[in-house]
Amino acid sequence: MTRALPLCLLLLTACDMAGPGFRGVPAVQREVEGSTFTIRVKDDMAEVIRTSMEFPARFDPISARAQKAVFLETGCRPDWVTGDPAMMVMGLSCNGAPAPKQPRKRSIACEIFDAQYSPTLGGSAALECTEY
Repeated sequence: MTRALPLCLLLLTACDMAGPGFRGVPAVQREVEGSTFTIRVKDDMAEVIRTSMEFPARFDPISARAQKAVFLETGCRPDWVTGDPAMMVMGLSCNGAPAPKQPRKRSIACEIFDAQYSPTLGGSAALECTEY
């Protein structure tokens, strides 16, 4: 049990760790309408991580609360939001300046071929993936 404690603490502290492009940026906690967010702002972009437990975690209402939190924190208007209910990135329009362009969404679909499993050797499979 005592060996599992450090791992649990590590997992809990990683819940609002900064994503790529936002490492080293100071974080601010903000609560809006019962949702708690960790917000990092760099230039005209914001990273928002929801740290409150919510069920069901639907993107539209959580995104609306996250946008309010960013506006209250920065005074800038989020023009676009991408991500999921747990982590979002927003393009900000500050002082009338246009927000940066929204990143192109990428999707990857994979099919599994030649899947094999052996209780003694483990499993293996071949994947064929397509980006669209």
